[in-house]
Amino acid sequence: MYRLFLAGLDAAVASILVIPVFLILNRFYFHNRKKTVFYTVFAVYLAGVYLVVGLPSVIYIRFEPNVNLIPFLDIFSNLSETLLNVILFLPLGFLTTVLWKPFRNAKQNILFGFCVSLAIEILQMFTFRATDVNDLITNTLGSLIGWCIGSVFLKRFPGTLCDGRKADTAIVFSAVFGIMFFIHPFIAPLIWDLFY
Repeated sequence: MYRLFLAGLDAAVASILVIPVFLILNRFYFHNRKKTVFYTVFAVYLAGVYLVVGLPSVIYIRFEPNVNLIPFLDIFSNLSETLLNVILFLPLGFLTTVLWKPFRNAKQNILFGFCVSLAIEILQMFTFRATDVNDLITNTLGSLIGWCIGSVFLKRFPGTLCDGRKADTAIVFSAVFGIMFFIHPFIAPLIWDLFY
């Protein structure tokens, strides 16, 4: 329970940092409140993923590769972890489908999910986490399932469509990475100190 509390606190800190940045981006770049709300939700999700998968930060970078390149090795021995990896990328497939027209194409969406997962696995070589080809497989599967759900959702609720520019994708990812890599490691401990 306490671990769940700490994860929630960490996510809340990330949200506190993400929301003002996206309000500024709306004022100077997006110029669209609806789009900015969707992008902010997506950014908070990405910040959560950043925290869950344990990516490096400016205060913690160590090249400690622990790599498994054998597909399906032990993938079924820990089904809960396999399932969690699929679930982790469901929102990625769903939100990219809803937010950006190019990602409504299944191939584009799956390729994007694969590339995001690959980037995470490569970055994990600079932390204590393992880089595993099975994570790449399960994350990509999660992205595919998210795309399927997003496609059905858009057919049922076409009014929720948000036709963002493809360049906005890079802005959202860059903003989240910048916040989580450079700012979050310094602000989060200050907030945690209030609860200890």
